[in-house]
Amino acid sequence: MRGAEMENKETSIFAPPALLPDERGRTHALLSAWLIPRVPPPWPLCALAALIAVAAAVLMRVSLLGLQGGVGATQPFFPAVMLVTLYAGWRWGLIPVIAGATFGWWLWGGRYGQALAEDELATMVIYLLCAVMVTAVGEGLRSAIRGLTEAREALAETEDRLRVTQTAAGADARGRGRAEDQMRESEARFRNLADSAPALMWVSRPGGVREFVNQAYVAFTGLDDEAALSMDWRTRLYPEDLPGILKAQVQGEASRKPFALEARYRRADGQWRWLKSFSQPRFDADGGFLGFIGIAFDTTDAKLAEKDLTRLTEMLEERVAATVAERDAAQAALMQAQKLEAIGQLTGGVAHDFNNLLTVIIGALDAVERHPDDARRRERMLTAAAAAAKRGEKLTQHLLAFARRQPLKPEVCRIDRLVAESESLLRRALGDAYGFNLRLGAGVRSATIDAGQFEAALLNLVVNARDATAPGGQVTIESHPLTLTQKQGELEPGEYLRISVRDTGMGMDAATLARAVEPFFTTKAPGEGTGLGLSQVYGFARQSGGGVEIQSQPGQGAVVSLLLPEAVAVPIEDAAPRLDRIQAQTPARVLLVEDDPQVAELIDAMLADLGHTVVRAGGVDEALARLDQDEGVQLVLSDVIMPGGRSGVDLAEQLAATRPGLPVVLCSGYTGGDQGRARAGDWPFVSKPFSLETLARALTEAQARVRPH
Repeated sequence: MRGAEMENKETSIFAPPALLPDERGRTHALLSAWLIPRVPPPWPLCALAALIAVAAAVLMRVSLLGLQGGVGATQPFFPAVMLVTLYAGWRWGLIPVIAGATFGWWLWGGRYGQALAEDELATMVIYLLCAVMVTAVGEGLRSAIRGLTEAREALAETEDRLRVTQTAAGADARGRGRAEDQMRESEARFRNLADSAPALMWVSRPGGVREFVNQAYVAFTGLDDEAALSMDWRTRLYPEDLPGILKAQVQGEASRKPFALEARYRRADGQWRWLKSFSQPRFDADGGFLGFIGIAFDTTDAKLAEKDLTRLTEMLEERVAATVAERDAAQAALMQAQKLEAIGQLTGGVAHDFNNLLTVIIGALDAVERHPDDARRRERMLTAAAAAAKRGEKLTQHLLAFARRQPLKPEVCRIDRLVAESESLLRRALGDAYGFNLRLGAGVRSATIDAGQFEAALLNLVVNARDATAPGGQVTIESHPLTLTQKQGELEPGEYLRISVRDTGMGMDAATLARAVEPFFTTKAPGEGTGLGLSQVYGFARQSGGGVEIQSQPGQGAVVSLLLPEAVAVPIEDAAPRLDRIQAQTPARVLLVEDDPQVAELIDAMLADLGHTVVRAGGVDEALARLDQDEGVQLVLSDVIMPGGRSGVDLAEQLAATRPGLPVVLCSGYTGGDQGRARAGDWPFVSKPFSLETLARALTEAQARVRPH
């Protein structure tokens, strides 16, 4: 009974195919070993085979018909195409195809440089189509024969195993039956396990033909078992995914290594579902390739969740960006409000200082007016008025630097001198409720810094010290040289100047100290600080090549130090006679463009003192009209901020284009607007207020710039 069952060979994924007769097996083995090797030959052998086949075809044609005439030019190449394709594959089979086309073209007139006739061209097209068809047929035959060879070898291996089993078991039918029962039981367990899996599973042979699929696979296709085994998945693939999947599948199967694919497939109910598949190669005990076993999971829900998550992430990013923008705007508004508050705190002291300065100036002018003949008193009063005006100019520069409106540039500055000059402003910012001390020990040592930024940083440190100190406390500014013999944090070894602001306030603990220079970090109550003061000081120090050092303990105050690289000392100029710019002036006709009548009157008088003839204009359009009417103008002196929508910079740029030989000097007392353009242009710029010597120097420089060299 069991012997009959073995004779029937019930279909199974583990059962061997039917046996072939020995004679056919030997013939097939001989043909396969010689013409179609199981293992693809190396490329040198493939190239040699293609070369021999082409040479044989050419030799056949030349031997039979010679090189005359076009009859039979391509026919000898068909056997070459078939043989090379069977031996090396379709890619190498294309070489005889191309060689035949080239040889035919050469015989039909290519060697004489003649074009092909219409019938010859048609013959060439027919040859190419037939050659491609032969190549395709050869490749299919090659694959079929290789498959048969593998099947025969598998069959022979099975036969050998059966013989060994029969020899060992003898004629014991019951032992053979038990082995078959165990095989069927093992197969049944495998099928039950695969059918219970919620994923699609399959087993394929080396040619890609499936020999087993589980119930989830069958349910997805909506076909019966046999139809599901032979179904072409290309008919179920999403059109956009098809090219990429086919390429990846061919590469994966050719590699005989594990590979994964993911694409959209149409389910039996018509829905497109994402499937992610994993294919694992199968090998026998001897390492022979048996095909692939694969499993695929439906990842559609995960894809939808990923898409929703991406959309939510984008929405969150947009909301975060909007929130950050709102926060930045609020921080900027708060910072500006606090800056205005700080300036407001300075207003009383500044107003007091300006009232004192105006008292000196008005009193001096009144004394000169009442005693015009007293030369000694007149000289003393005018000197006092000039000194008061200079102090007012310096105070204005301090305020502009603090408000970040003063144009800044680094230069070599004596640190102690800058601190001393800022003392009045610092005292006003600190207030009368605090003690203020200066202990300056840097001497004549200098640093390459922006003076305005340094003064603003120092003011920030003093204001922070005031806020951390109770009324009655002390704030001290110290300076002294420092030598670093080794790298300290971000500072390289070298000579530095330490400028420290020491207070007797509440101090900071280690956690606060570690975050002190972080932007927006503050220990002040909400609305009382932006947390940008120390970060701005730190940024200034780093841009200047230095750093910030903070020392503090709770209850013992704090010391915040600026460490700035010491600059090379600037040599003192020789006491050589200086050029008197006022006396060296060359009289010229000057067009003065100024909209303020009082300022225009004063500058007119200054130009007259320098020996110049003055022509006035109150705006840009009037100035251009004056220049058109008066060709004798030799120099233009213009304010930057002008009425009418056009500035002095616009005037200077227009004159540079239309009258490049006309010198231009710009001046302004305003720090915004077009002053950046004014300073960047190719003309001298002077800031109001200016002295007669400063004006003379600017006029001389302007004339020198346009003077031909």
